[in-house]
Amino acid sequence: MNTRSILAVSAALGTGIAIAFQATLNGRAGAVVGPVRAGLLINAIGGAMSIFALLAWVLAVRVGVIASTAVGFLGKAPVSTAQLYGWMATAGFLGIVVVTGVAYAVGAVGVTAGLAAVILAQLVVGLLLDRAGAATGLAVAIDARRVLGILAMALGVWLLLPRGG
Repeated sequence: MNTRSILAVSAALGTGIAIAFQATLNGRAGAVVGPVRAGLLINAIGGAMSIFALLAWVLAVRVGVIASTAVGFLGKAPVSTAQLYGWMATAGFLGIVVVTGVAYAVGAVGVTAGLAAVILAQLVVGLLLDRAGAATGLAVAIDARRVLGILAMALGVWLLLPRGG
């Protein structure tokens, strides 16, 4: 495995850990103020924090503390401003949907079953996006092995759902 793959898997694992903790906090907040209000407030607070971080980053670049070519600051592919803002607005809206949905699911069925269902949906959509070649431009075949993996995950979600009470 090359260094880039190791870094990518490490980033994914770290992200998974963050999602589990975030889901727990979303569920707790949703139980107190309701999942929709929690989703909106959590994203508003996160947006304010993002604005502060972006301003700090820009200031650090301006005074020379961080190089303007630092990872994560400059993009790679030119697109129209309208397209870029469209992507970001859609992603922002989807963030609200994600936080609200997780706040509701975790509050209703617990962290394990709630996240398993979220992951199942991500895998199903990911399979379809891979088939279309959405990420790389290269279509990936949907074969029996992949379908069985999805079905195994669906069985896992069903097994993780709380029973009784």
